[in-house]
Amino acid sequence: MEISFIGWIHTILGTLAIFVAVFIIATKGFISANNSLGKFYLIATVITAGTALMLFKNGGFNLAHLLAVFTLIAIFLGLVSEKYNILGISKYLQAMSYTGSVLFHLIPGIAEVNKRLPLDNPMGLSVDDPVNICYYLIFTAVCGVTILVQWFFIWKRKV
Repeated sequence: MEISFIGWIHTILGTLAIFVAVFIIATKGFISANNSLGKFYLIATVITAGTALMLFKNGGFNLAHLLAVFTLIAIFLGLVSEKYNILGISKYLQAMSYTGSVLFHLIPGIAEVNKRLPLDNPMGLSVDDPVNICYYLIFTAVCGVTILVQWFFIWKRKV
């Protein structure tokens, strides 16, 4: 299955963004626009979501496009909550928004990986294949628990 130039940009930046986000969360606990890695993640994520809205090889507007829109909304909410104090919940909203954006990357990402790999004999799994659904549930649970842990540390430290 051939990938367009925009598809390559989307894939490379999206993959880097996911690895950077996992590194940031594992080492710092939270994604923030106030450091270079956080800025890279946010910029790469916005570009990845933007390029996702340009990819239509699988038909018209679909779940991946909707998740790209959710990603852009999550990044916007995260940036606003990082800049302004919104009813005392800004840090919680920031953590949920930025960590949630990672989940919005992972869902279409795993579907594409399971459709295209391994290169010599691609699995060709559909978006709604039970294997993919298991991955979606696992990623959702991991991101959900991560957000709860982040909220606990925000509450504990009164960050």
